[in-house]
Amino acid sequence: MKIVLIGNEGHTYTALKSIRANPELELCGVASADPVDRKNLDTLCEEFGCGFHDDYIAMLDDLKPDVACIATRYDLNSVVSVECLRRGVNCYTEKSIAHSLDKLSELKQAASDSGTRIIGMHTMRYDPHFYAAYKAVSSGAVGKPMMIYGRKSYKFGSSRPDFYRKREFYGSTILWVALHAIDLACWIGGEMDKVYGLKTSECNFDHGDCEASTAIAFSFKNGGIGAITADFYQPAKAPSHGDDQLRVAGEKGVVEVIDSKAFLTTHEQERVELPLEPEGDFFGDFCNELRGTAKCRLSMEDTFMVTEAALKANF
Repeated sequence: MKIVLIGNEGHTYTALKSIRANPELELCGVASADPVDRKNLDTLCEEFGCGFHDDYIAMLDDLKPDVACIATRYDLNSVVSVECLRRGVNCYTEKSIAHSLDKLSELKQAASDSGTRIIGMHTMRYDPHFYAAYKAVSSGAVGKPMMIYGRKSYKFGSSRPDFYRKREFYGSTILWVALHAIDLACWIGGEMDKVYGLKTSECNFDHGDCEASTAIAFSFKNGGIGAITADFYQPAKAPSHGDDQLRVAGEKGVVEVIDSKAFLTTHEQERVELPLEPEGDFFGDFCNELRGTAKCRLSMEDTFMVTEAALKANF
């Protein structure tokens, strides 16, 4: 399969790892939709022996790739994805795939019209500890998942792109950070019925519109409820860049993810640590699903559902 890379902001390493490991995946071209974004792109061209293209649309028309990995300035990801989908190019796009409901609708229409697929880089479904939690809940270990809590806290650091300061470019911390936890909640609890979001840009390390604190409350169509918090206050001296936690409670017990470990406690069983499988291949599964030889943990339909919930929380 022929792959192109458009931008390198975010989780493109998941695709590059797959391409390096799989000789059937060829990175044949690199471009950027943002004139100031050349983040490691020249180095990647040298590594993979492909050319850098100043015009990503011309690259698409010239190379006619099977899949585009899209991770440029956040507000441009949906614009680029629409151009790809209209040309019959499947998309592996950084989340959130859209910054407005109108853009999301445009993506849906483009995918439908061309018969192509788009998924967001909702990478946490492929983290072994969250996958273990998902499997435990799916097996009925906690009963019906009635209360879901997610927490994401990142170090802000000193290298955030300048576009974080402008909401029209950055989108929001709900769309960039909290969406990971929204995705996990929907994966486990199903479609959300109602969602409410709060956010503030106070104490945001002098980064303009960027929200450093967010909170979301929601209900599921199955009757469950939950909450998510996402912030940029993970301390600089903390042992990890992110503090990602999950708690799923049902009438039979509780599953928790803390410090990259998954635990199960029930009314009959004391707390036990769940076994973890090796990390899966997100991008590889997506490509193989396009071939009809595998199943990806994230579908296009789930991508649309989760993105819509995040956008509604972001109002």
